[in-house]
Amino acid sequence: MSELLYKTLRESVVNAIRAKIMNHQIRPGERIVELELAQEFHTSRGPIREALRQLEIEGIVEYTRNVGCSVRNFSVKDSYEVYLLRTNYEIVSIRLLNGKVPEDTIRNMENILEHMKSIPVNEFDRVFEYDNQFHEQLVLMSKLPRLEKAWKELYYSNLLAGYDLLAEKEKILERQYDNHIAILEACKEGDCNKICQEVKKHYWTTIFRMLQDQKLEESDLKKSWMMAI
Repeated sequence: MSELLYKTLRESVVNAIRAKIMNHQIRPGERIVELELAQEFHTSRGPIREALRQLEIEGIVEYTRNVGCSVRNFSVKDSYEVYLLRTNYEIVSIRLLNGKVPEDTIRNMENILEHMKSIPVNEFDRVFEYDNQFHEQLVLMSKLPRLEKAWKELYYSNLLAGYDLLAEKEKILERQYDNHIAILEACKEGDCNKICQEVKKHYWTTIFRMLQDQKLEESDLKKSWMMAI
């Protein structure tokens, strides 16, 4: 098998396993058996093993001694870490450009928000996809490949966190546009500090709601959040 074909196979297997996890065909905490996946996808265990290592990097699966590989259970603490890192990565990009967001980035963000305005409840999962696309624009404009790669490694962790920890789908859909429009308007103004503040506020609001849903104390976490960014 040529290197190109092997790489294509590996990526296809990664996408297939990831889709099964995102669709909850493989549930959080459930053990993943390489042999069963190899038989299902009609391939050897090599591409399966490599795909699972990629998903481990993305934070979707984890390896545990005497257990093997399983879908990761996401806690509020995990989400806190994901959003803390995402906030910092986006702020690095914003400060690099001194808040002067390119016109094409603003147009892309506007288009994404238009789609976000009209998501039906039965397609609720798309809200997190649009959320990722919107925030990704803030990173892509930096044109720093390592920053982009680091941010993208958290992409699917954001999806899993959203699926597992947030309740009341209709309310979430109602507020998503308003939650993001403040960032877009700040980008249009070109005020670097204001954009950074809106991004920080946006992510902290998400964490705060998760903490409320779980009935957890947030005061210490908020203090450390503000000090870390």
